[in-house]
Amino acid sequence: MAVRGVREVVVVHDVGCPRCSRIARELPGCVTVRVRVRACSEPGLAEIYPNLPATVAGCGTPAVGVVHKDGRVRWWPGLTGAVGLLPVLRKGALRTAAGLLREAAGGR
Repeated sequence: MAVRGVREVVVVHDVGCPRCSRIARELPGCVTVRVRVRACSEPGLAEIYPNLPATVAGCGTPAVGVVHKDGRVRWWPGLTGAVGLLPVLRKGALRTAAGLLREAAGGR
């Protein structure tokens, strides 16, 4: 079940960081839409997502991108990702999702 207007969520994280990698493993269980996981070090990431914040592309912070049905992506770096996920969270998953983001942002 997709929330009206949201196609998927993109998580950009540092695969070398165990805390960031935990987001990639556990966040899909927290949301009602598809989750696409991308490494911050992935070649061509800036071309795929031209509005990706530089700190994310430079592996300085994880980020959640909310992809709308028209293709627009709104990025939520670090802990702000919890706000971006609100429309697509499963019932009762806010604490888990926020904890994942807090752990990743704090472990950088």
